[in-house]
Amino acid sequence: GYPVTEWLARHGLAAAVLRYRLLPSHGLDEALDDLEDAVTLLRRLRPGPVVAMGFSAGGHLVASLGARHEERRPGTPQPLDGQVLVYPGIDGQSWHPDKADEVCFFNRGAWSWPDKVLTLQARQEALLGGAGFAAPPTYLVTSTADDCIPRSETQPYVKALAAAGIPHVHLRKDFGDHGFALNGGWTTPCVKWLTRAVGMRAAPPLPPP
Repeated sequence: GYPVTEWLARHGLAAAVLRYRLLPSHGLDEALDDLEDAVTLLRRLRPGPVVAMGFSAGGHLVASLGARHEERRPGTPQPLDGQVLVYPGIDGQSWHPDKADEVCFFNRGAWSWPDKVLTLQARQEALLGGAGFAAPPTYLVTSTADDCIPRSETQPYVKALAAAGIPHVHLRKDFGDHGFALNGGWTTPCVKWLTRAVGMRAAPPLPPP
């Protein structure tokens, strides 16, 4: 997370890294509670838009916040002003013990399925564009060379954004295999999107806790 904050800081954009609760000890809703609490805290610390950025499974977490908010408080404004999803694991089928070809978790020192892995399936229908789909303006980055998350896993989300009329940008080209991080040239247009589409502006550093 810290390379991301350093990249944004070079453009005058303040950022924080969220250390949220994880499997195997905690389920998806506990991680979403941490994300939602962080959004509330940041809004108290300073005015202006709040955007969450998630990579891979972190992208699944960020996208899930919109669906959970719609489930709990339907029709009300989204908690985030925008989201950046980079090679996100939107479709959780590869995390389902009955449907995945291989174990995807290093669980307490061994490759095995955590007891709470099925919490990742929560709101899966909504994430794939079904009932309850909701999202803030979205900047999505996927790679044609990604062997871990193919186009078929993210395209339903992109189509749902378009069908719902949610402003979004989808950058898709050969950025490299899964885990390309800040490489490939997507970061410069992302900063432009954050400032022009979402309205983020240069700000002084966050005050100390």
